[in-house]
Amino acid sequence: MPYCKNCHSRIDKFNKDRCPICGYERPLDDVSSDTVEITTSIDVNDLNLEYHPRLRNKMFIYFITLGIFGVPFFYLYRKKAGIIYAVINLILLGGIIALLALLTEMHIALVIVLALLSLIVVNSCIGLYFYKKPNLKDGHGDFLE
Repeated sequence: MPYCKNCHSRIDKFNKDRCPICGYERPLDDVSSDTVEITTSIDVNDLNLEYHPRLRNKMFIYFITLGIFGVPFFYLYRKKAGIIYAVINLILLGGIIALLALLTEMHIALVIVLALLSLIVVNSCIGLYFYKKPNLKDGHGDFLE
């Protein structure tokens, strides 16, 4: 696009009689409207774009170790799913602890450990499902490797 010879703002050729910015008459007189090769001003080597694909193995390890807190979904750029998953897991943890404490005569520490182990097993099964799922994508739409 050419520039106004008075205010140097970009204007289109349809406003050749009056500049819409400064009101100067005939802003394109004596202004060359040659096209410029814009790709010559961009150095692609300096963009520093690094691609880091999400890995299935790392996601599965996150499901086993930190799945209760929704970390695997945060790893996959799915923040909302991670928050919902963490809330559901914490509600299940409280429910399992309450159920075991009411129905058994076990010590509370043992009840908490059993509840945590049961959630680790459940999260491992869910992680195995996601690990085996073909064409799994992260939140940005990229496939997992």
